[in-house]
Amino acid sequence: MKKNLLLCISFCLKMTYSFFVLLFLYLLFMSTFGVCRATLCIGSERETLLKLKHNLIDPSNRLSSWNASLNPNCCQWDGVVCNNITSHVAELHLSTPFPLYDESLLGEEGYKQVYDEAREEYSKRAFSGEINPCLVDLKHLNYLDFSGNLFRRKPFPSFIATITSLTHLNLSNV
Repeated sequence: MKKNLLLCISFCLKMTYSFFVLLFLYLLFMSTFGVCRATLCIGSERETLLKLKHNLIDPSNRLSSWNASLNPNCCQWDGVVCNNITSHVAELHLSTPFPLYDESLLGEEGYKQVYDEAREEYSKRAFSGEINPCLVDLKHLNYLDFSGNLFRRKPFPSFIATITSLTHLNLSNV
């Protein structure tokens, strides 16, 4: 009986120890990979994004999430991707794709009508206006996609070339 009691106590201690080890590893994993904490944006970068938005004409209100009063965490704004570790703004996805249609499926007249409607719809979604030079303040920006928009200034502003952290820049069909 005494031996069984000792075995039972030993087993319970091992199980308790195993439980706490597993709990510790679980919490360590969750905190390391950011599952338990949201990426919060850096205040100065949020202000830069708001300045950028101010100069853009956004006819379809695609940047409605860019509102510090409603959500001060710019890492959760549409088109913005932040680094999970540093919280710096790393990517801006602000493209406006033009819909593609196959002329052979619609015939020439049908294609022209669909194309004209698509062009009108596109112009209601595409960003226009000016790109604010404040964009250079996003020192950790490595991805910038402004493709398919209707910006006034051509050629594109030269200050874009001074963003040395950029590894991907898409200005096609601008």
